[in-house]
Amino acid sequence: MDKVFIDGLQVDAIIGVFDWEKQVHQPLIFDLAMAWDIRMAAATDDLVHALNYQAVTEFVERFVREQHFQLLESLLERLAEQLRQEFGMPWISIRVTKPAVVPQARAVGLYIERGDAPLMSRR
Repeated sequence: MDKVFIDGLQVDAIIGVFDWEKQVHQPLIFDLAMAWDIRMAAATDDLVHALNYQAVTEFVERFVREQHFQLLESLLERLAEQLRQEFGMPWISIRVTKPAVVPQARAVGLYIERGDAPLMSRR
């Protein structure tokens, strides 16, 4: 299985457990890898057979801005589920970083995988 990826997608969100976090937009940076068989798209040179990364990007942006979660865990679990349903991808990995939340660290974050893992090595 092939992978389509989107790296460094920044979306501002209201997310967090502390009162101050519920009042401000914070940047979240997403890295996504999605299993997709690209052979039909390659053979036909037709976007209809490809996993449209622009459509995925817009979906992620809309989902993150419209939802308000306290935990990254909740956000990622629901986002992965919704992306798999909307686009029919068999597997997805999502890494999200939340910069400048912990003063001692450049960023904190979370990485999840959902679905049937592709046979090729991880990126």
